[in-house]
Amino acid sequence: MKANIPLILLYVKELERDYEVNIMSYKISEEEIRKALDLEAKAKKDPKKRWVERMIKSAKQYHKICPYYDKKTVACFLRLGEKCDRDGRFEACPVFIEFLERKYDEITKSGKPLPVDFLDPLITYG
Repeated sequence: MKANIPLILLYVKELERDYEVNIMSYKISEEEIRKALDLEAKAKKDPKKRWVERMIKSAKQYHKICPYYDKKTVACFLRLGEKCDRDGRFEACPVFIEFLERKYDEITKSGKPLPVDFLDPLITYG
């Protein structure tokens, strides 16, 4: 048994050396690179997109369906009474996003501070 101990120690030392080499030659996976790039892309979004996304999140807190959707007539008030294609869902609605983008342009053009919450009167009454 005494003869086996040095062999075990030698084997352990070889494993440690291999482990150190593996740590030094660590490669980043493609998924990690994509995640890092996505984080950079999100940080570089223009302020208009960030504000629109913030308003959509805020609107979700107060409304289950689009605030400009009429359940009885299935109409969209932003489209001036045309039928709503999305049944009142407004998370990715192009009409709702376009409305918020127009409001952003109007508010910034007039020099007023941007609303932080969807229920701010500036969004509704400009």
